[in-house]
Amino acid sequence: MEKLDTMMLADDLALSQDKILNGEQDFDAEAVYKVIDNLGVLNNPIKDYFDMTEEEYYEAESDHKLTLIKMADKLTDLHDRILTNHVDGYVDKDEINLTYNHENPYEDDLYDPATDYRVIVYSLKVIGAVQAIAAKDLQEVLSKDAVLSVGLAAYALAHNA
Repeated sequence: MEKLDTMMLADDLALSQDKILNGEQDFDAEAVYKVIDNLGVLNNPIKDYFDMTEEEYYEAESDHKLTLIKMADKLTDLHDRILTNHVDGYVDKDEINLTYNHENPYEDDLYDPATDYRVIVYSLKVIGAVQAIAAKDLQEVLSKDAVLSVGLAAYALAHNA
């Protein structure tokens, strides 16, 4: 997969946001999963995490950015998301810094697909920008929990729509 595919997917999703959120267009979770798997950040394909418990993920791979408190619950039931929101630094000096926010698409226990959509689109835009110029460095600095969050958001959108 070409490095620009991440940015192209983010742009396509941004353009289709209203239609997808209004149910006029299908959301292609598989395209998001493919981009996530091609990043090479997670130890396994993203779909392997959907049956995993919070505890299994916490002990095996988490970088402890996600708030995991219901350890027996499946990751797909998790309400916390990590949004990759900013990049700065110097690529030529191998100094890339990513910053993150917590997002909750289940505020007041009501699912808000727009929140998960924002997590996907905004995160993929930031990730894609770094990937286009420093793909190898990206694998070293990108949070596993943030990548998992994009996958969980795509899963929730596909299953709650």
